[in-house]
Amino acid sequence: MSVTTEQPWFPRALPGAPCPQVRLFCVPHGGAGGSVFRPWQSLLGPGTEVVPVQLPGREIRVTEPAERSVARLAERLEGPLARRAEGLPYVLFGHSMGALLAYELALALQESDRPPAALVVSGSVPPHVPRRTPAMHRLPDAEFVAGLRRLGGVPPELLADEEWLALFLPQLRADFEAAETYRALDALRPGIPLLALAGADDPAAAPDEVEHWRDLGTDVTVRVFDGDHFFVFTSAEAVLTFVARELAW
Repeated sequence: MSVTTEQPWFPRALPGAPCPQVRLFCVPHGGAGGSVFRPWQSLLGPGTEVVPVQLPGREIRVTEPAERSVARLAERLEGPLARRAEGLPYVLFGHSMGALLAYELALALQESDRPPAALVVSGSVPPHVPRRTPAMHRLPDAEFVAGLRRLGGVPPELLADEEWLALFLPQLRADFEAAETYRALDALRPGIPLLALAGADDPAAAPDEVEHWRDLGTDVTVRVFDGDHFFVFTSAEAVLTFVARELAW
């Protein structure tokens, strides 16, 4: 399979890169591009290939409309991802909105000939748990921007830039709508480990809420790390060390 046939969902494989033993597909949070995961490759050995997922509406796909449905995104991504795995074991990793998309992908792929070896979700309330806070995507612009400021992750200078907001606010709002309207009651089948990661000070997905991922699998491990909603980036080395150890890479 030529990797280029799966563009624009994934970056091109580097020429001459060693053949990995496992592929780690990384699905970004709302508003982010797959490039946020690029530093992870240097934190993992050559046996693991980090494959960032590039969703519509960001980075090289900025001219495409953002999807407003996790289910529709999963339908579009399922086939390209299965082919990009190229027959190797693969793990799905998603953060925040990306965690919900990774979970929906795992549900779709678990009955295939090549189900995921594991699922890792971080910074996300599981999809069957009612949210404690009002849906952000319905808020007026000023309140929506204030919510983004509380979460962090977007530089304050960008949130104060009217031109930037005019360009990216619709895409951010679409991402929040996708996450906040997604519901799922199905659980992972036995044999697919689920790691659920939480930030101790995460205002969007408190550790007690993340605990409810235990309802959605038979082999579930929950781990709390220091940090806020973006702990997977500020504590990336600790997170990846834990994941690699739990999955016996």
